[in-house]
Amino acid sequence: MKVLNKYLFLILIDTLSTQIPVDIPLLNQSKDQFRLAIQLERIGEIEKAETIYLEILKKNPKDTRVFLQIKSLYRKQEKYDKIESLLLNRIEIFKNDIQSHVELGELYLINDEKERAIKYWQSLRLKFVETRSIYFVLIQMYSKHNLEQELEQLVSSGRKSFSDPAFLSLELGNIYKRNFDYGNATNQYLLFAKQNPKLIRNATVQILRMSDLEDSYEIIEKKLLDNLSKNDDKVIKYLYSNFLFKFQRYSESFNQYNEIGIKDETDLDQWLVLAKNLRKENQLKLALNAYTYILEVLYKSQLSISSKKETRAIGEALFGLALTYELEITPNITWSPIATYFPDNIFFEDNLIKVELIELKPLEETFSLYDSILTTLPTTTFPPKAHYRLGEIKYKITRDFDGAISSFSESASSSKEKTLKLNSNLRLADVFMAKGDYSLAINHIEKKLEENHLDSSGHNLEFKLCQIHLLNGDINTSITLLNKLLSELDLKDKLFNDALELKGFIEENYIQGDQISKDAFQGYIIGESLLRQGKRSEAASFFRSISETYPKAPIADEAVFRRAGLTLEFGDYKKSIELLNSIQISSLGDLAVVMTAEIYDRFLHDREEAARWYFKVLEDFPTSLLVEPVRYRLREITKDS
Repeated sequence: MKVLNKYLFLILIDTLSTQIPVDIPLLNQSKDQFRLAIQLERIGEIEKAETIYLEILKKNPKDTRVFLQIKSLYRKQEKYDKIESLLLNRIEIFKNDIQSHVELGELYLINDEKERAIKYWQSLRLKFVETRSIYFVLIQMYSKHNLEQELEQLVSSGRKSFSDPAFLSLELGNIYKRNFDYGNATNQYLLFAKQNPKLIRNATVQILRMSDLEDSYEIIEKKLLDNLSKNDDKVIKYLYSNFLFKFQRYSESFNQYNEIGIKDETDLDQWLVLAKNLRKENQLKLALNAYTYILEVLYKSQLSISSKKETRAIGEALFGLALTYELEITPNITWSPIATYFPDNIFFEDNLIKVELIELKPLEETFSLYDSILTTLPTTTFPPKAHYRLGEIKYKITRDFDGAISSFSESASSSKEKTLKLNSNLRLADVFMAKGDYSLAINHIEKKLEENHLDSSGHNLEFKLCQIHLLNGDINTSITLLNKLLSELDLKDKLFNDALELKGFIEENYIQGDQISKDAFQGYIIGESLLRQGKRSEAASFFRSISETYPKAPIADEAVFRRAGLTLEFGDYKKSIELLNSIQISSLGDLAVVMTAEIYDRFLHDREEAARWYFKVLEDFPTSLLVEPVRYRLREITKDS
């Protein structure tokens, strides 16, 4: 195909050649000419391509694109005499084209006129004596041709001329690196960093890249330590810390920062980056220490920085601290249960997660520091997302509901982002319910609905209002609100399925039942309400009471399933299995059997018994939505055994 294309292209060129003079005059557009020449060059028609390039340059000698293309063509052909002519013409037009001047000297070197080349290059340095660019171009040329002595003289001359001891240090470091001289390369990168502390990142990047090369690790570390022993410079400490961090020596890396402390704005920025990186690497204890130290320094106003910078740094540190605590105190769930109660339905979300073995004292000390900072500076200057994250911790973990209300209120009032403002207001309602203050929760949402009656967030607020009324025992009002909401929601709205599912749940267990069923459902709702308040033992007792007092009520099986889940959480696996066995022959049978399998699988680590229960799901509930995830889990455990 390529041969055919070339053949057709040549036919086209030959056809054109019969219609235009042999010297190929200019076409209408230089762009078309250039493209034609490129195509000719690609198919090997070098002379014709060269002719077109020269025609374009004759018309426009300043066309850099064509100049570079034909120069490249001549280099491939090693036509150095033509390159020389091309460069001389270029220099005549652009007298300060340093690159062309230097390349002209290279031609002398290629023609074995080394002395002439060096003298010419030295004359260029005198000609462009105040221009740093000549040094940058020459150092690459000297490196290319291994002119080590001239290179050293060039660097020395440049540093003296510009009174800059680190001039060309990055370039020289890169040259040493290419020559596998990692020790001298490290020295040059360190020199650059010490003289340009604000550009420390440039040196860091080079050192870390070099550390990937074979046999470089020990040499680099030795040079870093040697420099530290001679000069206790914090810039070197930062570089060494970054080096240690890359190789996951996190504690040692953190210790380098500890020795430096925070004495100026540069230190502050470095610490913020360190804390963030520690969090990303899941080094949560160290990240917490870093963020806390930053806040302590800022709180004591030990730095001479602008109030704007200080406020931004405090906000960043508070937000990072909140994210880090969330990661540390949220249970490390390595698997997702298959058997879940109304999966993904936001009405049944269990926000007040059970947290084990959490040291609350450091958390409380951090919040004390946080509150102290808030009283010192205007809270409106803090990022709303930081308030929201801290509110989440106070609500879900420490159960400091008053503190959570303060944080969420600040987030809601100061946020300009609609989603964050909405989530903050929804979470405020959750906290009011957690405190058992349903009247306040209702008033809060109704007030927000009045403010946002035409806003897209209205439906979320309406659904939250349904939830509040239902958990408060006002089931009829909840149904009325649900019907109204469903009439307004689009079928594609993410709330539609949740609202429809909740309505069906209420109708089946309350609306369609007799008075006994209604009483049972009212009791069941109290259990759900207790869960929202974090009272898990009391909720389990209520679910037990409902299932035992109203065993024939439609909601009784749900109460047993809820109790089984809580009993499992309390660690009573035997009792949980017993409860689940009691509802196998019910509408929740597939859930009960799957949860039983998961208890044997994930908690008792009895894979053989777990497989038996998983197979029971496939046999007894072939149409269940849980069949596919069960099949997948079965393949996993049978493959491993």
